[in-house]
Parts: sequence; structure tokens; C-alpha cells
Amino acid sequence: MTVHEHEHEQDGAALLRPLAGGRPMGPSTVDVARAMTDGDRHHRRVRIAGAGATAVIVAVAGWAAVTDGGADKPAVTGASPNQEPGRSTGPKGCEVQKLAEGKAVVSGSDPTGRYIVGRTYESGHPSTVVWEDRQLRKVPMPGDDPTLYDATSKGVLVGTSFTTADTTTAWVYKDGKFSKLAGTDAQAFAINEREVIVGSVQGRAAMWASPDAQPTMLATPAKGMTGKATGIDEDGTVVGALVGGEVKADLGYVWSPAGTVQQLPQPQVNGKPATTYSAKVIRDGWVVGWAGHDDPARGGGRFIGAPRWNLRTGRFDMADGLMWVVNAQGRIAGEQTIVAPDGTTQKLPLPARYDEKTAMLTVEALSDDGTVVAGYLSSRGSTMNAEPVAVTWSCTS
Repeated sequence: MTVHEHEHEQDGAALLRPLAGGRPMGPSTVDVARAMTDGDRHHRRVRIAGAGATAVIVAVAGWAAVTDGGADKPAVTGASPNQEPGRSTGPKGCEVQKLAEGKAVVSGSDPTGRYIVGRTYESGHPSTVVWEDRQLRKVPMPGDDPTLYDATSKGVLVGTSFTTADTTTAWVYKDGKFSKLAGTDAQAFAINEREVIVGSVQGRAAMWASPDAQPTMLATPAKGMTGKATGIDEDGTVVGALVGGEVKADLGYVWSPAGTVQQLPQPQVNGKPATTYSAKVIRDGWVVGWAGHDDPARGGGRFIGAPRWNLRTGRFDMADGLMWVVNAQGRIAGEQTIVAPDGTTQKLPLPARYDEKTAMLTVEALSDDGTVVAGYLSSRGSTMNAEPVAVTWSCTS
């Protein structure tokens, strides 16, 4: 960081503390007493593999978390301790449609699904866009390789671009224009309804209390750790990943609204401890990320799984594959399947002319009520164009 930036930075705990004490936009999703009580009671070369969902309870800084016990059986099958009474287990039916003609990708959305963000590639160059009620609107972010990651229900957007060959700038889009977030070599990954933004500054997990605020470096458990914050809940709980010191690979961390930081328990992938894992997004106390286990005996192949934590109850389970989004009901998605907290699944239909054997689908948006899903897909090994196509699903809950 530069000297003048350091003068404006605050301690992470000091900035987060008002979020815990003030009145939040939504209900607090981390009930410390309940979580502790329940806890005491009870791209890449990838190999996709399952991991068990049985577990041992571990206390995590006022939360309780349950680590995967590594049982060698299919993940998230049958009844799960994560299931919430009265919660829907998933969409009953979904209809798919393209969001744009030509090459386009989806990269996020607001919690309602009204604002879906992504980019198109006119003239071969990426340019950021937003679909409002599925209607395309161009919102070109300055810089190279621009990406929008998140949005509020009022249409405030955040993202990142390269403004020099190796320097990133964090942006917020509000009132019809982009503005730079403070901080050198910054990235913005998530925003909540109070417009608190999280990301990184010079390789350190950071938060902006508002679009006009100076960045705050989030606390780390040891000096010299680097990383990023990638998700923020409505009560100010933040998730992300850190590395450094004795930590040789990314590990998932959670910051409470009071600013304390704790490592999330180590998941097991294919029955073995994950060698690296991260918490990617959080919504209403539900957290989803990814976990990998590198197996030298198999030529360095990586087994991948998707851990799902429920910070309200302290429960933890594991789903197969890659899951990039979670909604307020705890449903997760990332590929072609939506997985509910009780393990029931819903397969998303593909557009006409796409074959399940060759289609590659990435889901990047899932509304809180489960009625809006969005992502992008391409087709490999076929006569179809392999370029990604942005799609959305309208589902009944």
C-alpha cells in the first residue's frame, strides 16, 4: 500500500463492529449462541470425485462447524442435518432461454435475480453488460478484461478490470456511471444491500464500508498472509481465502461482523483432507466454496468437491463437482444440477441442440426464491460453436 492509503485505512475489526451493533438491512444470520449450542450437541486439470457428508462438530469462533467425516459414499444423499423445516427442496420445473445472441457469459446477479451481470464480446473484445428483467443493457467498464461480479437489488454493481498491464482497479456502478473504489491494485468481488463491498487491495483481503470509503484491510490470523474476501452477507459476515506463513495453499476463512477471523474447518475430498479450499460466497448464513485434494499417486490429478457450511446451525456437508452460488434457502449450483440442503437435486434443462454429453454449463446466478437461475454454456466435441452462450432459467418454486 502507499503511504497516503495507509493513513486512511482502519483496523478491520473497528470497521466491522458497527455492522454488528447497528440495525442491519436484514435479519442477522449468525446466531452465535444457537450455533455453539447446536455444535456442542450434536482453467485446470481436474478429477471430479465425491466425498461423504457425515461429520464431526468443530467450534469456530462463535460458530459451530461440522467437518466432513470422509465416508466413502455419495455426497448429499438422503436426509441431511442441514435441512430447514418448511424450506422448499428446489425448483419444480425450469424453462431455459438465451440471454443474448453470440458469445456472452454470466458472472453474477443480485439476490432477487432481477439484475444479472456478465459480458458480451462485440468485435472480439469483452464488454460488461447487465440484464435487467432479462433485457440487455450495455454498461462498459473502463479498462481491459472487465468483469462484473455482484449486484444489489437496486442495481448497484461491482467488478474489476486491468487498468495497466498488471494492475487491477475495483469499480462500482451506481447512478448510471462507474466510479473507482479507493486503493491501488484493488479488486471488488461482492456487495451487500447496505453497499458494503469486499475484495482485495494489493493482495490483501479488504472491505469498503461504502462506495466512497477508503479500503479497510481485514484481520489475518498471522502476519504476512495474503488473500481476498469474496462474499459478504447482509449482517456483515465476510468469507474468503488466505494464504501465507505456515499456510502453503489457499484456505477458507470467515470474518464475523465484529471483525474476528477464523479458519473454516478443513473439508475432506474423496475421503482425504483437502490440500486447498476456499469459501466463495455467503447468503443468509449459508456458505459455499470449493475444496481440492492433490493426489501425487495419480499423476498430480486434483479431486474437487464443494463444501457447504450453514453458519446458523453449525452444519457442514459436501457436494460433488464445482458449485459457485448459494441462495438464502441453502440451495447451491455451479454445473447443471441444483442441490438443496436435504440433498435433493434438480437438473437444469439445456437449450435445443445442446447434448448433455458435450455441453459444459456454469451456473453463476441463483435467486433467493429459486425462480431465477443464470449462467453460460458451450459445447465441446461437436459441430456446434464452442463459444459460450449466456442463458437463464425461469423456475417454479
